[in-house]
Amino acid sequence: MKLTQTLLTAAALSCFAYSASAQTFVFGSNDGGGQAQADLDGLSTGSTISGGLTLTATANSGSFNSTGTGGFGINATGSGDTTTQFDDGSPAGVEFMAISFNSDVIFESIELTDFGLTDEAFLTIGASTITIDTASFTFAPGTTLSFGSSATFGFQAGNGISLASLTVVPEPGTYALLAGICALGYVMTRRRSAV
Repeated sequence: MKLTQTLLTAAALSCFAYSASAQTFVFGSNDGGGQAQADLDGLSTGSTISGGLTLTATANSGSFNSTGTGGFGINATGSGDTTTQFDDGSPAGVEFMAISFNSDVIFESIELTDFGLTDEAFLTIGASTITIDTASFTFAPGTTLSFGSSATFGFQAGNGISLASLTVVPEPGTYALLAGICALGYVMTRRRSAV
């Protein structure tokens, strides 16, 4: 019986360690031109999965690529719009997307391309807005998004930026709670069978 308990504990800890590892959502090939079309097209219908996490996103214009050709056109091919980037194009104006997850997550890093000296993106979580002014951005510890809430990512200044990847870590508390419930269920099951 002790061997069984030891093995179950080791398995639970292994699952916890795996589930708490960083998950990276990739939105393009990092090559700039036309990047993110296929991946963000998929998001326009709902969500994408990395590891055990599901990311759901929506564009402020309703579609990530309503043209169906030529790349990422968050508000299609309006005059002044760069269809491969988040920018300040017409007719919808500043382009952004709302992001949510199926669990509490901590933002770890974000990678952008098509990024010039004057370009800036933003990420708003709750009442806090973070300015992203480098192509590879690492978030401060504790930048957390709760389940049921959404963050907003988008263009802030310059010519335009493309989202290459977003890396998040599942909040450990979520998995500690699940592990505790599983352990309690196991103990109750063992006690019942012993009676």
